[in-house]
Amino acid sequence: MAGLEKYRGSGFILTHSVDDFPEDQSFPLHVHEDYELLCVAEGKVGYVVEGQVYDLRSGSLVLMRSAETHKLLVNRSERYERYTLNFRPELLAEHGFPAELLSAFTERGLGERNQYHPSEFFGIEPLGVFRQMCADCAAFGADAAVPAHLVSLLCAINGAFLQKKESPASSEDDMGRRIIDYINEHLTEELSLTVISEQIHMSTSQINRVFRKLTGTSVYHYILSKRLVVAQGMIAKGESATAAGQACGFRDYSSFYRLYKKRFGTAPTTGKKKIMQIKA
Repeated sequence: MAGLEKYRGSGFILTHSVDDFPEDQSFPLHVHEDYELLCVAEGKVGYVVEGQVYDLRSGSLVLMRSAETHKLLVNRSERYERYTLNFRPELLAEHGFPAELLSAFTERGLGERNQYHPSEFFGIEPLGVFRQMCADCAAFGADAAVPAHLVSLLCAINGAFLQKKESPASSEDDMGRRIIDYINEHLTEELSLTVISEQIHMSTSQINRVFRKLTGTSVYHYILSKRLVVAQGMIAKGESATAAGQACGFRDYSSFYRLYKKRFGTAPTTGKKKIMQIKA
């Protein structure tokens, strides 16, 4: 991957990157605490958000909110160029803008209405906005340029969001949604394949097959990733590592400590400090 441009400011990171020959292992399923906007500049790729598969082309925009799992499905023969903006939702309030601008992120189910095509916007082209955003970052500084462009993008996205309707899901997609919804509604409770099977009346083998097909990962790794991100957010807000681990379903602190450090590269007791440094 070549990082063409990268701008970091108070509460956001803007990147412009390209992969001439993208490799699948470079784009694992992941989840994070901040919000993300991804705009494809070049390439034909797939994107999986909470089991929902989207086909992306040049100009396509994808949005993910906090703790929404997502993964790129690469086409190795296609050059993949994109812009990504990761930001804290608090960024808007800090600049005097209302939280309602985040409606397209917050007022929908997980994995629903994540993708937007250029034709769905009126009077604005997202790819052009990202290109101008980078140019203005270089000219005027990221802390001035990014919030201004982000607000205009969010206004346009909300307009497209209100007009957007989901296509009917297949029976297998519907089963996958039931599994994902149940996990997210009971994330801090006792969760296992057996428990899920009993509650949604599907066999464990059927759950495994449907879930892996939709998300590209196992039920175990999906639950683990979600729980760790929730715990990270709690620690960032001042909760103790022990309390955060217990609240997120980790009964054994030593296991929580080991898994957290492997996932984030830092111990949970230092998580708050690191998170704030990233956001600064």
